[in-house]
Amino acid sequence: MENMPGHTYDAKVLLRVYISLLVLAGGMILISRVPLEAIGLEWIDLHVLKGLVILGISLVMGSIVAGFLMGLRYETSRLNSLVFLANFAFLALFITFTWADVNFRGLLDPSFTKQLNWESPVIKANENPAAEHHGE
Repeated sequence: MENMPGHTYDAKVLLRVYISLLVLAGGMILISRVPLEAIGLEWIDLHVLKGLVILGISLVMGSIVAGFLMGLRYETSRLNSLVFLANFAFLALFITFTWADVNFRGLLDPSFTKQLNWESPVIKANENPAAEHHGE
């Protein structure tokens, strides 16, 4: 029984990991509920800043999960850690290209004048479902 593979954690470590994940998740929820219109800053887009803060918190949460619950903290081989960090590099690459496409589409192609429609098609389809049933 002494030579069993794997890592054992002290209950205090697991409790600290659990509490830190709960606090970070609560912080994400609190930040997402902040009314940005009440702050009144015009020179910076606070919606983007709020999204980046929430993304940063989720990055910290993912690192905690990978380090403790997936066992990367105690790996002697750095290959798993390298693959884990490479995923964030690819995620940053994908987010950067999507952001650049959405924000600079009209600048790179002047013939493109169509604005993106950010309205939800789900809400439009379900706007007046009671009127459809009354007509039957």
